[in-house]
Amino acid sequence: MSELLNSLSAVALILLMAAVGYFCGMAGWLKREHKDFLVKFIVRFCVPLMCFNNFFSNITLSMLQGAGKLFLVVVLSIAGMMGLSFLLARILRVGPAQRGGFVVMCALSNSLFVGLPMCLELFGAEATPYVMIFYIVNTTVFWTAGAFILRRGGKNGAARFSLRETLARVLNPPLVGIIVSALLLVAGFKPPQLLLSFSHYISGLVTPLSLLYVGYVIYETGLKSLRIDKNMLAMLAMRFAVSPFLALSLCLAFNITGIQRGVLTMEAAMPVMVQSVVLASSVGADESYQAAGLTLTTLACFVAVPLLMLLV
Repeated sequence: MSELLNSLSAVALILLMAAVGYFCGMAGWLKREHKDFLVKFIVRFCVPLMCFNNFFSNITLSMLQGAGKLFLVVVLSIAGMMGLSFLLARILRVGPAQRGGFVVMCALSNSLFVGLPMCLELFGAEATPYVMIFYIVNTTVFWTAGAFILRRGGKNGAARFSLRETLARVLNPPLVGIIVSALLLVAGFKPPQLLLSFSHYISGLVTPLSLLYVGYVIYETGLKSLRIDKNMLAMLAMRFAVSPFLALSLCLAFNITGIQRGVLTMEAAMPVMVQSVVLASSVGADESYQAAGLTLTTLACFVAVPLLMLLV
């Protein structure tokens, strides 16, 4: 019972912070032109510094050496979800314009903007390295396989695949921050206390700013964009039942326990990726379909998470 109450409290706290972003949008304090700054500030500055701080505060060399099994579980989990999502799209006869978006929504998680703050509240700062393991695999698959299938269903489906663009998306600042921090840790680098204190304070901005952004995105897409049909219901079942069950089963099979199992399972049950809406728009896919999925799963996640916490 105490775990349920703790998870409900964490979810309520995150919901309140997202509600602030929604209110700021309603009041006109946050506008569309502010989104670009928020994303860049969070992803390119705050998250890399948070990774640096956690590498030198919560991670040891022995933890790095044991990360291979965690990466394998995440890869198998996401690959399994991609395969199941393609199969389900065929069974449901999802239209060509929405098929790629359906697969992306079913298989990939919002591991950073919602997953990171959620896991920090549920498991504490110790969850950060495991969140980032999931994030590395998730974002790599999105900007490679996910981007490819979204482009195929868009009006610009014949657009040439750009290796340079894909690498630029995959090698983003958080991933570069993880790699650099890991190399420094392995090399025995001892950061000065001033740098650790600075990165610690900046790290504290990640959760509130991420949720402020998510709340505004929900306001911007609008609750009126919600459309609940059989495809959306199937996507919800994949996102909040099949995906976490598959991740949990793989964790049990590989004897992954404790906070690691909890984080990987919860990350597998996060909402639709915000980036999928942006990418769908840029390639001429059904942007409104992705926006509806983002809004619906973000709201549903606050109900699903406390229930899932009882399992992990």
